[in-house]
Amino acid sequence: MAISYTNVTYDTILDSLHTLISDEFNVPLYYDEHKGNQSFLVTLVDNTLISFLSDGQARNYSIDINYQLISGGNYTKNSVERITEIVERLKRLIHDNTAYSPSNTYKWHDGRIESVLYSNEDDLLNAVLQFNCTVTE
Repeated sequence: MAISYTNVTYDTILDSLHTLISDEFNVPLYYDEHKGNQSFLVTLVDNTLISFLSDGQARNYSIDINYQLISGGNYTKNSVERITEIVERLKRLIHDNTAYSPSNTYKWHDGRIESVLYSNEDDLLNAVLQFNCTVTE
């Protein structure tokens, strides 16, 4: 007999995170590689069991959200302002949706940006935000 399940990682978290980010920013979001002069790249990191429940489980999911901006080889005040503006806006978006239930449909709770790592390589500015959330399945 076939089991019944929901693809929590994709349907509940990734798809919802994609919608949330795409509705807020006019920046493309990809899963495979960066494209264009700016983009978001979403990468699964892990999911960890927090506890077993009588009818399910609670798990923590970690996802890296990488924002990349092509700076043209110039690391200037304007490029730093641009990348930090995106990061601060994304941090606020996640904070405002820490318990995410669009149309009263539970997706996650305790959504948060745990850390931000900045890098500057050649003409690319990167900010990697570690998004974590808890899902009761």
